[in-house]
Amino acid sequence: MTRSAKPSAADLEKKLADADAQVEAAPHEPRVYIARAGIYRQMNLFREAIADYTTALELKPNEPQAMVERAIVYRRLGDTRRALADLTQAVLIDGSNPQAYHHRARCFMELGEPHKAIADFSKCIHFAPDKPGSYFDRAEAFVKAKQHDAAIADLDKVIALAPKVVASYQLRALAYYHLKQLDKSLADNDTALGFEPNNPLLLHNRGVVHFDLKQYKLALADFEKAVSLAPQQAESLYYCGLARARMGKHREAIKDFDRALSIKSDHVGALDEKGAALLELKEHKALAANDDRLLEVDAQNASAYYRRGLVSIADKLVEQALHDFTQAILRKSDFAAAYEQRARIHGMRGDKSAALRDLSLAIEHGIEDPVVFALRGRLLKDRGEFADAIRGYDRAIAGLPERIELRLERGEMHYKSGNYAKAIDDFAHCLKTRPNDAVLNFNLGSAYYENQQHDLALEAFSRAIAANRSDAPSYLSRGEIYFAKGDFKKAADDFKRALQTTRDPQLQQLAEQRLMQIDVMKR
Repeated sequence: MTRSAKPSAADLEKKLADADAQVEAAPHEPRVYIARAGIYRQMNLFREAIADYTTALELKPNEPQAMVERAIVYRRLGDTRRALADLTQAVLIDGSNPQAYHHRARCFMELGEPHKAIADFSKCIHFAPDKPGSYFDRAEAFVKAKQHDAAIADLDKVIALAPKVVASYQLRALAYYHLKQLDKSLADNDTALGFEPNNPLLLHNRGVVHFDLKQYKLALADFEKAVSLAPQQAESLYYCGLARARMGKHREAIKDFDRALSIKSDHVGALDEKGAALLELKEHKALAANDDRLLEVDAQNASAYYRRGLVSIADKLVEQALHDFTQAILRKSDFAAAYEQRARIHGMRGDKSAALRDLSLAIEHGIEDPVVFALRGRLLKDRGEFADAIRGYDRAIAGLPERIELRLERGEMHYKSGNYAKAIDDFAHCLKTRPNDAVLNFNLGSAYYENQQHDLALEAFSRAIAANRSDAPSYLSRGEIYFAKGDFKKAADDFKRALQTTRDPQLQQLAEQRLMQIDVMKR
């Protein structure tokens, strides 16, 4: 396929002189103005071109060619709305002009209306179904409209018709990326780079996919090569820093962020990530200066306030930290980590209601930390809201299965809620680790007793007594079982031991009552 050479300035001047003569000879013929306007377009004399198209339309108001060509010039001048008006009128007059649909679709794209562009590109495809260009154009519109599956279908056709067009693989890689099909996105980026191995944009794009796949070394290699080819590309430098930070190389990452900021001083991402790296390094003075600058650029940046709060906590400035976390939340209402930190401060200050509210919001907005579930569960437990508390403990224990105290506390709530079988499960699990714990054995015995498993309860109370010979509640509880079985001698022995080992008036009264009953029954 060959392309005609661009006319020289001298050739264009000659053509313009001829066109002037034709206009002078036939001043009432629209075609001569359209012809001269075309020459003006080639000479980049756009205002003169518009004037001639306008004259042609004054002479012949329904001339679609003049409308389409004037619209093209309007687009070159950035006057998209006037271009759109001309193209819409041209389509109304002649609905079979693919050029009109193509340029109108481009106008819709420029105006951020990809859905309308899709309809017009579809018209272009209808007129020329074997031309790859319109499929590619529609795919671009589909990507803008976030209809990525449809974009991929069009790009499959483009690649089948023209398999060596780099832009098609690049765009399909982007569509796959948005669909989170990262392996396919990576494959298309690889293919594109096979055609253009030194294209910095393609290298950057592939680096982003490697980054999202957590392949940080491969990502860094792509970003560094992109920077070597385009040293002023701040975004690739920024991503170099991101990759190094994820690899734990925070000082090197800061250097990359500084290089990006030397090119684009208001790069919010670079300032934000530099702040995160400085926080990791505990360089609080440099962090304060960095985040001051970040807030100059982006006054609504929640992360800067969040980091300030963490530094204030480290410096034991609790009230300042509370203020900082609140400012972070005001700027980002779903900032889960800020809610968590503020909840901890409320807890330190004894404001349990505020702590519970913030922990609930932290969980609602995505915190998956089992410690947070445990903290919230304990606050609910203290309020007697056992059903909600148990749900929190369930999630905490799933993440922290080795924390025996969580199972113990959940078991106690199950017991108080009358869920004796579940309480037994929790207490028995804890005893695997702490078999000689008197309190645990007593709790297990109590759950067995309430669940009408008296023999197992007897064994558990006996283990509790063996672990602690002064365990009055276990003596009393075991005595109750012996009493119910009619073994009054053993019952009396246990009630006497309970009296000897407790100063609790209530326990003493219960033991004395039982001993009196046994004494009466013996008479």
